[in-house]
Amino acid sequence: MVYTSAFTGSTDIEVIENAVSAKDADNIVVIEAKKDGTPWLIDRAILIPEDTTIIIRGCKIKLSDKCRDNFFRTNNCGMGIDEPEKIKNVHIKGEGTAILEGADRPRATGDGTKILKNPAPHFEEDAIAAADWIPAERRKSGKLEFMDIHGYTYGTDAGKENESQYGDWRNIGILFANVDNFSIENIKMVRAHGWNISIEAGTNGKIRNIEFCADMTKTIDGFVHNIENQDGIDIRNGCRNIIISDITGITGDDVVALTAIKKHRKIKGGSMQSSHVMGSDWSKRESDIHDIIIRNVHAETSLCWILRLLAAETDIYNVVIDGIVDLCDDRYHFGTLLFGEWDGEYGKNLPDCIHDVTVSNVICAKNGRSIRVAGYLTNSAITNVTTKNRDFEPISVARENGLSNVVISNII
Repeated sequence: MVYTSAFTGSTDIEVIENAVSAKDADNIVVIEAKKDGTPWLIDRAILIPEDTTIIIRGCKIKLSDKCRDNFFRTNNCGMGIDEPEKIKNVHIKGEGTAILEGADRPRATGDGTKILKNPAPHFEEDAIAAADWIPAERRKSGKLEFMDIHGYTYGTDAGKENESQYGDWRNIGILFANVDNFSIENIKMVRAHGWNISIEAGTNGKIRNIEFCADMTKTIDGFVHNIENQDGIDIRNGCRNIIISDITGITGDDVVALTAIKKHRKIKGGSMQSSHVMGSDWSKRESDIHDIIIRNVHAETSLCWILRLLAAETDIYNVVIDGIVDLCDDRYHFGTLLFGEWDGEYGKNLPDCIHDVTVSNVICAKNGRSIRVAGYLTNSAITNVTTKNRDFEPISVARENGLSNVVISNII
């Protein structure tokens, strides 16, 4: 076991990197509180090699205003790495109060579809006054469209030459790719620059005791900027045998999302044009998501869904969902649980693409829909659902034959 207190460096990230490089036979690196009590201020991601456990012991790790990168990333993926090799045994564990916090002035935020702006107004009245990309007629009428605000996101790199003007995978807080046997636990994540945690092609994993603190905004010098896509946990193509449990707090976007999106446009791994760090050559990798357990999610979102399952031209199956409490009684959001999407930017929802799912013990909030089947759900069961919203059916189905062989019971 090695401790950061035993190492030096010209910057905080160098101290941590030196400790990780010097790990001994037990493969454990402990990031301790600094002697002066200030956060670890990092300028680039902490890269985690195979067979490594990082313990964050009673301290805060914060992204600097120079950083356009993750908090943590497995070292098998990143810029220019087309096909990340399979690695194993990667773990991050908090002890005591372990906090990961975004920068005061992030260089970039959001996912790969969002355009950087500075300022990036979050409120409609500020957008009408300051967002010059909105057509004059809409600004004059005050009738803005959804994407007038949500297509844009804050970043100090906005307008700078030789810097990407879109968000990408570097905005993800913790990014694991092609890892077998992994865990992330006992962490509080504060105002991540994009998705908080994303797992691509991860197998045999555990994510537990995570608290999120993000509400799609960042107040800088008294102005409230828009921060897009602060999802909590994103489970991506090729993931299987993963347990997610004991999730709390608030996110800017979906709290937990299983998104198997099989796009036909090939993107190389490490591309700056995507929120995926792995490539999309499906002849070389698995696209389905399966054998996932999600338990004890007591949380709220600033915009989207507490839990979303999206399978576009591929499958999600063998999923257990139990103990979901939507806390958005006093906050507008889309709803509690979403299966599928409309056929559009993500691709087509195919019949039988989401199947063998059990949903139980769900409490839905007063605002938003309760359970929405926008795509298809087959060979599944939904039981013990309480909804507080009388404006929508407890389970609404968008398509003809959207439900097939689904047993529904005890809906209150």
